[in-house]
Amino acid sequence: MQEPKQSSPGAIRMQIHKDDDFRIDGILRLIEEARRPGPLPSVLKTMCEQVAVIAHADIVSVYVREQAKDGDYLVMRANVGFPSSAVGTVRLRMGEGITGTAAEVMRPISASVAAEDSHYKHIPELGEERYPSFLAIPLFARGAVAGVLVLQRGEANAFANTEVALATALATTFAYALETARGENTDFASRSARLLGMPLVKGQVLGRAIMLGTLEAIRERASHMDDPALLAEQAFEDMEGIVRRAVRKVEPQLGDTELRRLRSYALMLDDQRLRDTVHEQCGRLGLVPGLKQVAREYAVASFAGGAPDPMLEERAAEVESLCLLVAASACAFALPNAGSVLIVAERLTAMVALVVVGLKGAAIVSAGQIEPSSLGVAVARAAQIPVLSDVPGLFAWLRPDDTVMVDADNGVLRVNPPATQIARYRHAK
Repeated sequence: MQEPKQSSPGAIRMQIHKDDDFRIDGILRLIEEARRPGPLPSVLKTMCEQVAVIAHADIVSVYVREQAKDGDYLVMRANVGFPSSAVGTVRLRMGEGITGTAAEVMRPISASVAAEDSHYKHIPELGEERYPSFLAIPLFARGAVAGVLVLQRGEANAFANTEVALATALATTFAYALETARGENTDFASRSARLLGMPLVKGQVLGRAIMLGTLEAIRERASHMDDPALLAEQAFEDMEGIVRRAVRKVEPQLGDTELRRLRSYALMLDDQRLRDTVHEQCGRLGLVPGLKQVAREYAVASFAGGAPDPMLEERAAEVESLCLLVAASACAFALPNAGSVLIVAERLTAMVALVVVGLKGAAIVSAGQIEPSSLGVAVARAAQIPVLSDVPGLFAWLRPDDTVMVDADNGVLRVNPPATQIARYRHAK
């Protein structure tokens, strides 16, 4: 920091605050980022990263208010600290949880231990119980609540008043970014991008993006359904038919080792104990909580011997995928059907790959790295379904129902490509 300049008696002593104050620099960068043109999710993500440093927060999330047929929701559109799969899938109603309450009362809300508050809503996939200190600040655009900024810390200490004031000031930059985006009629589906990835199974397809999400994302719709045990049983049978159809298709193309592994997982569909457990837990807890309990039991079993058993861990991952697929089918969520491109976060299980094959999905794209030797990739390769892995920025640019062109020959993903490129692709086909 520069020393005050010497001046004559009576003169005002001034101090130039240079680049040694990381908070000032961070706030200035935050303001610039809010004005930056580009896809809104990418802008919000960068802003979350900067706020995490400025406010010493372990978790920073931005929820954006969005309209649906059954009312307004707060949807997580950017985050630092939680799994990337949470973005776009975690949804809260206005007034739901501490976040929704802050939006409803239009005032900041803080808690030293969020889980102890009656308004708290637990979302198991996030693991947020490790970050009990909670601060939610409503974001305003054009006189209405446009979203909520949430900060969380690992220590169970309430945010001080000065910290609440700082965070509230930081929140205005997010409100500005939202207002600017809406003023420009920014629409996720109108964006176009060219992203690079790692091709695992070659091929070129044009299709519509579809995301399975998480069990938690299905909870809201599932909570209104009657007889969850029966729904789970019927969906389980639907999955059985789809998977068996896919197994018959890929069996001739697989090696002996891969074929043995695949058949062992296909046997899960005949596992009466698994079916009985699904029926019992869904009948007792409800569709989504019941299926989550089933997945949890298999995950815990993989550590039964003390150290994790790789084979049991893989089986637990397949059971978890099966539970997600059963829930999606039971609640009539879109599954990867003909012409669709399935978007996954960072794992491709054999069960998911088989459903893509069985429903004639077009391709699979992953934001994170997928192990090339995984059984899911082997299944996709046997069915000649292109797989593109490790695509940075995928969830920043892509939204469900976007048109995507997968070029797994050259490792390129085009999001909402121009009409000329689509016409060129179709002509080539």
